[in-house]
Amino acid sequence: MIRKIVKIAAVVLVAVVLAAAALLWYARPVEPLDLSYGSISLAQKGIEMIKARKPELHISEKELNDLLKKQLAERAQLSPDVVVEGARFEQRGNRITAYVNLKAAGLIAAGLSADFTVEWKPPKLIVNPAEARIRSLSVPASWLPIEPLEINLAEALPSLVGIQEIRFEERDIVVAFKLNGLLP
Repeated sequence: MIRKIVKIAAVVLVAVVLAAAALLWYARPVEPLDLSYGSISLAQKGIEMIKARKPELHISEKELNDLLKKQLAERAQLSPDVVVEGARFEQRGNRITAYVNLKAAGLIAAGLSADFTVEWKPPKLIVNPAEARIRSLSVPASWLPIEPLEINLAEALPSLVGIQEIRFEERDIVVAFKLNGLLP
């Protein structure tokens, strides 16, 4: 009788270990990512606006990727046990997909993708989490402590300059500027 209980316990233990190993294997990152980013020349962007004779700033998908990776690199420690090891961002219109490699408890590596919608509600840019996945498996939003992010862009501009509109195109974002107080 004791032998039978030991055998059943051993089988259950092996099944639990195999299930945990399979889960860790499934959640592992599928592509190597890092947090390196390139710099963006605002002076060059200003020259491009002058040449085009349009007060519009074009932010390409690559530039957006660099800007977001820079922000993420500054806050890579999400919690005491979770660190972002790498990321990549894709933009399609007003949707941004983040591919992120995490390490939990210093041991467990996981790859996660998360979709966000972006909308312009003057003077704020609102970033809302839409869904998250580990490979093709959806992750409940309640598992991720991601709150909508509100970015007040007007605070970063001189008082004479305002944002007329923000357009989300297929592969870039266009910020159209206006002069405050000078023209209706």
